[in-house]
Amino acid sequence: MVFPRNTGISLVSITVGTLLLTGCGMFDGDGASDAAKEPVNAGKVDPGSADARETLASQDVTMLGTDLHFAVHELSRGAKTVELTFSITNTGDEESDLVHSFLGAGGKNNASGVKLIDPDNGKLHLAASDAEGNCVCSSYMGTMRFDAGDSVLFSVTYGAPPEDVETMNVSIPNVGTLSNVPLS
Repeated sequence: MVFPRNTGISLVSITVGTLLLTGCGMFDGDGASDAAKEPVNAGKVDPGSADARETLASQDVTMLGTDLHFAVHELSRGAKTVELTFSITNTGDEESDLVHSFLGAGGKNNASGVKLIDPDNGKLHLAASDAEGNCVCSSYMGTMRFDAGDSVLFSVTYGAPPEDVETMNVSIPNVGTLSNVPLS
């Protein structure tokens, strides 16, 4: 979303409103959570409004004149899946529109281009898809304004590797591979 700077609408207001609206229908009659159907932790974060997230691996790059910091915050193993949570921070001095333009596989507006690599077993893990073929990952509407100092948080879900795998490599398009990221 792009908001003119003087609209009186803050990202905090939008985030709180979204949380309130999505929270109202979070459980259906049988107690099953709809949250499992949506990516977790996706969206723009307000710097300084919460405790800093732990960083497991990071990489600094310059893309089209913008300095960016990529940080992997969590690689969490579930029973049959692994969820990756990572952020991109504009560490440059100027606004950028290129935040999302390179994360989606096949030109999609999502984070499906981010892959996990299991070097011990020689396996590549692509983003999981739901029953309708949609990526189980953060998605977005085109590009958005990305001011200096802004961070965007993403998540991607994958099929889990064998239980004996303790670390994986995270491959981010146009950034490179972050090696030996521990699974929690």
